[in-house]
Amino acid sequence: MKFRRATLADADAIQSFIKGSYGNGAPYKGPARWLWQFVNCPFRPAGDEGPAVWIADDAGKVAGQTAVQDATLWLDGQPLEAGWIVDVMVDPAYRGQGLGHRIHDAILPDRAILITLTMALATRKIAERAGCITLGPTGQYARHHRLRAATVGRYLDFKAHERPDRARLLGLFRASLIGPALVAAAARTVAAVRGFGRPKAPLAGFRVEEVARFPDLVDTLWNAARPGYPAIFERSARFLNWRFCDVPDLVYRRFLLFDGAGTLRGTLVTRVTTGIELPAGVVVDAFARADDDAAHDALLALAERELAPHSDYLEAAGSSPAMVAALARAGYVRMRVMRPTVVVRDPALKARMAAMPDAWHFTKADHDWDQVHPA
Repeated sequence: MKFRRATLADADAIQSFIKGSYGNGAPYKGPARWLWQFVNCPFRPAGDEGPAVWIADDAGKVAGQTAVQDATLWLDGQPLEAGWIVDVMVDPAYRGQGLGHRIHDAILPDRAILITLTMALATRKIAERAGCITLGPTGQYARHHRLRAATVGRYLDFKAHERPDRARLLGLFRASLIGPALVAAAARTVAAVRGFGRPKAPLAGFRVEEVARFPDLVDTLWNAARPGYPAIFERSARFLNWRFCDVPDLVYRRFLLFDGAGTLRGTLVTRVTTGIELPAGVVVDAFARADDDAAHDALLALAERELAPHSDYLEAAGSSPAMVAALARAGYVRMRVMRPTVVVRDPALKARMAAMPDAWHFTKADHDWDQVHPA
């Protein structure tokens, strides 16, 4: 068994591995996305060559892989090369042999900062064994404006498949019919009640422009807003266009928010989930200055206006105080909490990061959080 960085010559073997290991998620990790994410990413370290994928090679068969989605992290105004740990998977026939740990060890000489936001327990153990820092909470939020019993039933079916130990209990609740209906009604009631305190006419005084690509003007907002976020991954036009325009397999809508004076105050990215996912409207990224509550409220109101007619519920994520407060004002409820991890090679940099666990800004634009999640 060899633990090494993949080459383009391994692409077919990796695709065979993906088809055999990823179940119903395999069609959404095809060659076009693989090239976009791990070969053509514009944020790779200078001089770096080859796919940002590391594999366990068993005599030409891929037994496991871990990939890195390269990115630029801004820490107190300093740009740093960093990478998101993604697509951690081991062939079921090879599990229990520590392959994931050994693949991760092979990445460390090539990547000085490795960060993971959403992860399975096995991936967290890999990061912990590598001496990671655990950051503060990042929340996943929802607003169930018209949740249907059928959607609750789909979710229960998915959880029963995911958790066989609870399948019987979930199946009984699902079969009762009244159970999913009561859950849906309760969720809609919570959304309505929380909506009473929402800001009035948050879009008043703003102008919205939908764009096919983000203009260079976005960099003016990004440069002005960046000092308000001590730890944030890049939100430049270059990043947004790669992430949401060049991506080959998902359809996003992109918006600019201007005030009455013509000043760009925020950017918004949304998408409606595919048929294989639960019927959500996703607020992928809503970005404004950290101290601009009016822009945050307007961006979330715009997302609701565009997404609500096409979804059972709205979904968003946030970690920074500005985003968390805006989601609360918009009536969102926190459904799940993530605790991201960071593996850092430089001891001094690690100490700096460890001293600021709650200073990070994350949304669904970070990591590869916003990918297709079959349910």
